[in-house]
Amino acid sequence: MTLSHMETPPATIVWDWNGTLLDDVDAAVAALSRMLAKHGLPPVTRDFYRANFGFPVRPFYRKVGIDLERVDWDEICIDFHTFIAAEPQRLNAASVEALELARANGLRQCILSALREDLLLRDTAKLGVAPFFDHIAGVDNLDGASKLDRGRELLANLPAQTELYFIGDTLHDAEVGAALGARVVLVDCGHQTAGRLRAAGCATTASPLEAVRHILALRSRRSKNVL
Repeated sequence: MTLSHMETPPATIVWDWNGTLLDDVDAAVAALSRMLAKHGLPPVTRDFYRANFGFPVRPFYRKVGIDLERVDWDEICIDFHTFIAAEPQRLNAASVEALELARANGLRQCILSALREDLLLRDTAKLGVAPFFDHIAGVDNLDGASKLDRGRELLANLPAQTELYFIGDTLHDAEVGAALGARVVLVDCGHQTAGRLRAAGCATTASPLEAVRHILALRSRRSKNVL
C-alpha cells in the first residue's frame, strides 16, 4: 500500500552508491589485492577489509602496507580504479526493489557518492537505474574527497521543505548524512561490518530494501501521530 502524500511532508532519499546500491565489496577486495601485489604486499581478505576500511582512505592504505611517503598517491588511485573496472559489476540483490518501493510511495531519490561523477553516471546508466534519480552527484576526483561539499550542493537543488533521509553503508555516510541534516539509515551489506555501523547510533538494516521499509514505517508512524 502506498502512503498518501497528504499524510506526511514530501521526502527525499539520498542514496550512497558503492556498497549500498552497488554490490562491489568483493570487487574492491580483488582490486586492492591486485594493487598490493604490484607493490610486493600480501592480499587482504574480505573480513579484514570490512573490519578496517574507512574514510578518509589514506590511513587504511597505510594499514595494509602502502608507504604513502614513497608511492605516488595519484598512481594508487588510478591503479585501484583500473583494477576494479576489470571486475564484474552488479547491484545488490534488493536494490531495484528498494528503488521501486521508494518511487511507488512518492519519495524523491538522489545519489551522493564519493565516486568520480563521470564514472558514477556511466555506471548508473549501464546498470539501468539512472531513471530512478532526480539528481546523481559524484565528486571530481578519484580519492573520494569532497563528498560532503557535493552533498551541500545537492541540497541546494532539493525542495526546501523536503524531509531528508540518507542511506549508506559506512560510518562516513553516517557523518555526511548527519551533517546534511538527514535521518540516517545504514545497511550492513557493504564496505563495513554491522558491528562498526551500530557504533554510529543510527538505524542499521540488512539491505537497501529493508532500509526503505524502515523509512516508510517511520513516516507511517509520524502520520498516525499527526492524525
